[in-house]
Amino acid sequence: MTSDPLVVSRHAEVRAVLADPRFTVDPVPRPPFAPTVAWLRGAVGRFAEGPAHAERRAAGEAVLAGLDPAALRAEAYRTASKGPGPLPCPVELIPVLVLAVALGVPADDGPRAVEAVAAIAPAYLPGPGTGGTEDAATREAADAGVALLSRLLGDPPPERLAVLAGLLAQACGATAGLVRGALAAARAAHPAPAPSPAATVEELLIATLRDDPPVRALRRRSPGGQSVVLDIAAANRDPEASGDPGLGPPGERGHLTFGAGPRACPAPRVALALAAGTVEGVLR
Repeated sequence: MTSDPLVVSRHAEVRAVLADPRFTVDPVPRPPFAPTVAWLRGAVGRFAEGPAHAERRAAGEAVLAGLDPAALRAEAYRTASKGPGPLPCPVELIPVLVLAVALGVPADDGPRAVEAVAAIAPAYLPGPGTGGTEDAATREAADAGVALLSRLLGDPPPERLAVLAGLLAQACGATAGLVRGALAAARAAHPAPAPSPAATVEELLIATLRDDPPVRALRRRSPGGQSVVLDIAAANRDPEASGDPGLGPPGERGHLTFGAGPRACPAPRVALALAAGTVEGVLR
């Protein structure tokens, strides 16, 4: 019989767990290469520990270092604000479209890449309560998405495919969620026909990351083997965090949505650039 997970919700305690390498993720086994979501999950750094995590994270950081956040923001803005006519994909997935093209997908194939990544994401980052298992249709769609994305990227070597597909899956989850939350907040504060928040787009995104985080919880395994749920949404609201000057500039204090410690999000600048350009384009 398994014990109930330990839920940690105070900011200082969540931050301490994130910084402690003894609290680990549950590694996903890596099967032999095949263009499937099971292989992808086993090949990325997110679901690895130890040297494998360090090596895969470094590979992802090397790819990210070649991206220009300002150019990504400009392209996201151009895509979100173009008209008349329909957008090439749902507005919250514009970051996926722009990132896919920046990572090597031909521009004309960008919308197909978005469809592929949208099929991968539910099985790559399964929701709470699934236990990491999905129905057969979801897995089959995700497997087809991995195969299609590989072709659109020019069938790169497996190690590079894992890095690129992992980055895109993250954009489809967290960055798309940030765009949805920021637009919802802007529209709630300034209803149609022309929502135009008094705050800057950067302030709007930081407030969304803090108050309505797209990543609401993280999981770790304690040194004793207990499952630990880190309640990011609650930690962000912890009043003891908001007044601590050691936690960053005013407005950002208490925000743990990008994580902390050795497994913190490696791409906050890229994610914020893509989200900012998209939100600016919609609210122009």
